[in-house]
Amino acid sequence: MTLPPDEPDRADLWHAYDRAQAHYDSDLQLFSSRMNLFLLVQSALVAVAAGSSTRQMGLSQASMAVFSLVLCIGWLLVAFSSYQWIKILRAHMSEIAEKIESTAGVAPSPAVFRRPVRQSLLSGASFVEHVLESVSWYVRPTLVTCCLPLLFMVGWVYIGWIA
Repeated sequence: MTLPPDEPDRADLWHAYDRAQAHYDSDLQLFSSRMNLFLLVQSALVAVAAGSSTRQMGLSQASMAVFSLVLCIGWLLVAFSSYQWIKILRAHMSEIAEKIESTAGVAPSPAVFRRPVRQSLLSGASFVEHVLESVSWYVRPTLVTCCLPLLFMVGWVYIGWIA
């Protein structure tokens, strides 16, 4: 079977899929590393603010909170920017997977990203498993991780101006 000249052959599709998968894995690892670094820094700042060391360093609670809030805003921007790239790569992999499936008849792993496929995998599952699948479709771990800076922001507002 010969493909029309405007369509890529199977080897090219598989190569594109492998490259997209490698890029996706790399971006996911980089996202995790960035989020862990910001979490570590913010946790250390909370520990400093909670202790008496801020007074010994000549810092007020408000100045520490302002600095930490600015850092949280940067964290939030980095988190959502990285999350967007992960979503773009996931969509790209799904697109390539559909092309592979239509030309080669093989469904690569991103085929599971499609919701009907995920739901069919749970055909004999309990009600709780169906609810968890529905929640996980909309609330992904990377999205939850992106919301961590918001939690710290609320904490810094409390520490700096309310407490």
